[in-house]
Parts: sequence; structure tokens; C-alpha cells
Amino acid sequence: MRFIETHAHLNDEVFDADRADVIDRAFKSGVANIIEIACSAKEWKPAEELCAAYKGRITAAFGIHPQYTEELTPENLETLAGFLKKDICSALGEIGLDYYRDNSKKDAQFKLLEAQLRLSNSSGRSCVFHARNGLDARADNAYRELAFELKKTWTLNNKKRARGVLHCFSGNWEDARAGLDLGLFLGVNGTFTYKKNDELRETVKKAGLANIVLETDCPYLPIQRLRGKRNDPSFIPEIGLAVAEYLGVKPEGLAEAVRINASELFYIL
Repeated sequence: MRFIETHAHLNDEVFDADRADVIDRAFKSGVANIIEIACSAKEWKPAEELCAAYKGRITAAFGIHPQYTEELTPENLETLAGFLKKDICSALGEIGLDYYRDNSKKDAQFKLLEAQLRLSNSSGRSCVFHARNGLDARADNAYRELAFELKKTWTLNNKKRARGVLHCFSGNWEDARAGLDLGLFLGVNGTFTYKKNDELRETVKKAGLANIVLETDCPYLPIQRLRGKRNDPSFIPEIGLAVAEYLGVKPEGLAEAVRINASELFYIL
């Protein structure tokens, strides 16, 4: 079975001591390709260097995370546009809305999102979307507000060919449907295995294999048996097995389905 790890932060400092070993272990585990997420201006160049070191196996998504609203400058947008033109670029991201810790910067987050959606429109790059609801999801629902903005601003909405993913999906079925109606995939990671995440498992089951991709979001969010420890891409196959078991499908069938989905999204052959 071959998998595509669709969301990793391998340039995080927690990997500084053994990054090469982590990547080698991932490839040996069955991970064929990795998407490195560079979501701050300071991460773009290191991501480019990582891709160069693993040409054809690691590509990158470049963007500005919603928590870095201060990075919205003409200079950064120009630099970002340049990275989106590079062969090592698979997507724009992660971009979006995050209301979990602080909903006081909504206006700034929307301005940052709108600016990057314009870059997606002009470059044709698929998007890795970050959405996280506030503590009161009814008042601060990042998924619904993101979907509303995409309907207004984003020209790549396409139900026939997915051009985006709701990374680390953590909402309910209504949140999922708002994205699925726009042709987005749901990013499924180690949180799927958490004991109290029945709602997420049922949401993924409703969405079905045709609408999901696998990720780790490493070094964060390890699988249940490793909670509290560092996550890495080698656990993608274990996430896949957990999803296959819950959905009642053969692991080989799941692996093929999610690999095709990720290949379509990130143009990986």
C-alpha cells in the first residue's frame, strides 16, 4: 500500500535532531509522498530547501496561517506569489479562519484570507484550508464563514475536481457538508482514533472515501496510543487502517482511494 501524507510540518524544530531519519522511516512505512506545509513567511525558504533535498518525494504548500495576520504585507504577498510559481509547490496553504483561541481578529483574518484567495485564483493553485470554530461554534463557526467567503471570492470552486481540503477537519456533519458542497476534501488525521471522537468518525463515514485524504499534521495530534508524544508521517498507514476498519472497507481499497484523491488535489503523479 502506498500513501500520500498531505499535511506535515517537518521543518518544525522538534525534528532538528533526526529529520532525515524521520523522513526515511516515513518512506519505509509506505508513505510515497509528503506535502510540507510552510504557513509563515519565515518557513517558505526552508521548505524550498527541504523539497530540493527530496526532489519528487516532498513538495510544499506555501501560505500564511490565519494566526499570522501581521504578515499580510505587499512584500510578503509578492514573495508568496513567486513561491506559488515554483515546481516544488503543490498548493497554497494553510490559509483560513481560526476562532478557537482568539476571535477578536476576525476582520484581519478575513483580509488575509481574501488576499490569498486572490493568489489562488490567479495562480490556479489548490488550497489547504485551516478552519477552527470558536468555543461557541454557533457564534463563531469558522467552517460556515469560510464556505460563505469561498462562494463569494474563490473561483476554483468545483464539484467535479477537488481544488481544496479542509485540513484537520474537526467540525460536525453540517460543517463538513458546507465544504463538501464546494468540492473540498476532508483532511483526516490521528484525531480520528481518539476515544471521544465518535462524531468525527460518523462524519467521515457519511462523507465517504471519495471525499477524504489522510494527514498527520505532525508533529502535532498523534494517534490515540501515542498521545502526548511527537507525531510523524510514518503513522499515516496506521491512521488509514483505523479509517478502513471503521468504514468497513479493505485497507488496500482505502489506501488506493485516498492516494488518488490526494494525487488529484496536489497534482502528484
